[in-house]
Amino acid sequence: MGKRGFGKRQRNFLSKIKFNKLLFIVPLLRQGGARGGLIMDTTPPLTPPQLRRGIKKDMSKVKKIYSIGIDVGGTKMSAVLFDGNNLIADYVLATPTDDLDHFMVMLKALIKPLEERARDDKVKIRGIGLGIAGTIDYHEGIMLSSRNIPIIKGVKIANKLEEIASLPVAMDNDANCFVRAEVAHGAGQKYKNVFGVIIGTGIGGGWWINNEVYRGVHGGAGEPGKIIVDFKTGLGLEDAYHKLTQDNPAKMAEEAFRGDKLAQEAFREVGRNIGIALAGIVNIIDPEIFVIGGGAVESSGLFLSEMKKAMREHVGSNESKKKIKIVKSKIGPQAGAIGAALLVNMDHGS
Repeated sequence: MGKRGFGKRQRNFLSKIKFNKLLFIVPLLRQGGARGGLIMDTTPPLTPPQLRRGIKKDMSKVKKIYSIGIDVGGTKMSAVLFDGNNLIADYVLATPTDDLDHFMVMLKALIKPLEERARDDKVKIRGIGLGIAGTIDYHEGIMLSSRNIPIIKGVKIANKLEEIASLPVAMDNDANCFVRAEVAHGAGQKYKNVFGVIIGTGIGGGWWINNEVYRGVHGGAGEPGKIIVDFKTGLGLEDAYHKLTQDNPAKMAEEAFRGDKLAQEAFREVGRNIGIALAGIVNIIDPEIFVIGGGAVESSGLFLSEMKKAMREHVGSNESKKKIKIVKSKIGPQAGAIGAALLVNMDHGS
């Protein structure tokens, strides 16, 4: 069951995971699963050597403790059991969008297998980190908006999860969690000024600077999806993305790969729009590197070159044009959940 739905690349990777004997993966419905509503990201999960790179401690002398990280997207929610260095187990379910009660039931079902694994290992779970797509009031812990999960608007999701899980819960935007993980264990490790972009059901972003995610004064920083890319109509990047892909990037990508000229041109336009938005970010904050993640990464061949070209055309600094890198996520689809798990250690000062 654990390997069903994976390609050869994933099967080869999964066969090498000796540290993770209990890998929870459930087959998802096409419309609501790993490919439903976004383009499937088949980047291999983080390997143990990648997670351990740079760790100097003698872990044999440190008492093991786990944390759970949850990444809630528009079509799927994933969770990991993480010990700070290694991915112990993970689990994936479709994101319910019909009503809040169903949403909370599925969140509980998502973490249950990980709690069972921790009990089997006789290791304590310190807490839960929750990364969720949308705008958050960090002072009140309220979801102010979530385009693809409207049922959670105005809800204190972290508090509700604490009640049903009997564990402390720390919450952040999903893109902030993504960039946090990439800086700690992925493509952003060698950099101090990193901007992460998630392209999947929607488009989100997070900025890492001065050894932390920058949220801004009011908690709304790092949202490239709201950048205007069409000044005639006032259309923002995310709205333009939905319009060009007809709210179904996965289907559009399939058509493009089959040779549909209109679908191919739509993705080239997606690339140009994202490139223009990234140029605006460069002209304001001048990051060292952009790390691109989310479901669309696997189909990036349809838009990445146009994205890079458009960004450099609209960047003012010649040095920035030459030196700023755009790279794909190194961790892969579990980056957001791992970044959420890292929130737990932050809240406990370790």
